[in-house]
Amino acid sequence: MFKGISFDYTGATVLITGGSNGIGLACAKAYRDAGAEVILTGRRPKAEDYDHDLSGFIYTPLDVSDRSALIDLANSLDTLDILINNAGGTQADEWEHDGFDQSLAINLNSAFHLSTACRPLLEASEWEGGASIIGIASMTSYFGSAWTPAYGPAKAGIVQLMKTFGHNWGQYGIRANAVAAGLTRTNLVAPVIEHMPDMVDETLTRQGIKRLGEAEDIAAAVLFLTSPAASWITGQTLPVDGGFTVGM
Repeated sequence: MFKGISFDYTGATVLITGGSNGIGLACAKAYRDAGAEVILTGRRPKAEDYDHDLSGFIYTPLDVSDRSALIDLANSLDTLDILINNAGGTQADEWEHDGFDQSLAINLNSAFHLSTACRPLLEASEWEGGASIIGIASMTSYFGSAWTPAYGPAKAGIVQLMKTFGHNWGQYGIRANAVAAGLTRTNLVAPVIEHMPDMVDETLTRQGIKRLGEAEDIAAAVLFLTSPAASWITGQTLPVDGGFTVGM
């Protein structure tokens, strides 16, 4: 999938929430192509309910806002080496009490509950360089947005949660890092790209690299951070954003 570099994940078991589309699916394909067994979750009852091909993956439906479902999923697994907490998204009514709580449950709480439930499996992993947890963060981890009173704080929380996991769980052989995605072309972001050209132009003006991100750009960073090449990296957040965070 990636030019100039290859990964070997033969023998690894990877769980990716929200892996049926976008960044999650790009990660799933990359891990699968590198030899891993990939379990992905989505909101639809069956893999066949999606328009695109999800063959080659183990699919399980999951409501990530349901704590019991997250714990049940962890308890259903026999082994796990890598957990990608990817599922998330803004809610239409985040300025309302219920929408705010729902966004936190989906974007932040789910990562804590699933990671904690999976810790015994990750602790038992023999993956070279240590088992890994990845959180998918955002530019709203760093910058305020009037549209996202819950999503932004939740993504900021992902950064801090990975720091805390990284600091505390290294003793168990588990590393934890985040990737902060810039404006990336996915199904969720497509309406913004299509209907808000001024926002896209402003973003590109600030970036050093004048293009939108692709889901594969994020996947490449994720696979690096969970690889043995990153065995001394934990508690960090890597912005993959075309230079947005360093622009003015």
